[in-house]
Amino acid sequence: MKKTISLWTLSLLFFSLSGQEDQPVEIKNNEFGIHAGFVTGLGLSYRHWFQDAGIQMTILPIKTQDFTFVSTGFSFLYAIHRTKYIMVYGYLGNHYYYNEHDEDIYNPNTGLYVTDKVIQSGYNIGFGPGFAFGKVVRFNIQLGYGFHDVTDEFNLYPTGEMGVYFLF
Repeated sequence: MKKTISLWTLSLLFFSLSGQEDQPVEIKNNEFGIHAGFVTGLGLSYRHWFQDAGIQMTILPIKTQDFTFVSTGFSFLYAIHRTKYIMVYGYLGNHYYYNEHDEDIYNPNTGLYVTDKVIQSGYNIGFGPGFAFGKVVRFNIQLGYGFHDVTDEFNLYPTGEMGVYFLF
């Protein structure tokens, strides 16, 4: 009895999945949203698809009197599999960031705090698979490996990226 039920369930699953592939997938070439990633950038993001290949640009500039932060990302995308609501793709991301802020540092010799300007910047590169879910509003999750701070120190470790996009 268990074998019959299992075989019946598997056959229904197989036929329902094979029937979905016959439906044409409407491709919307433009996406706009927000994105956060270590190797793809942080901030407002725009994607454009040229059939299966695509590009992603991400930027977040912040400037105040004592704080500056800029994150820029440029990524190449390649769609591997598309259905009506799900897309699997690969990505190659590039991310440059710059952070400048004032920091109060305690001087034990004088017993006073001294304001010092701290500047940090870095360049990250990474790659991996991405998964997109949705038809009009699309949630993206990207996993992979990243080469972090390649201009200063060379670190390699897993990375994660995510974004929410509106398709048009």
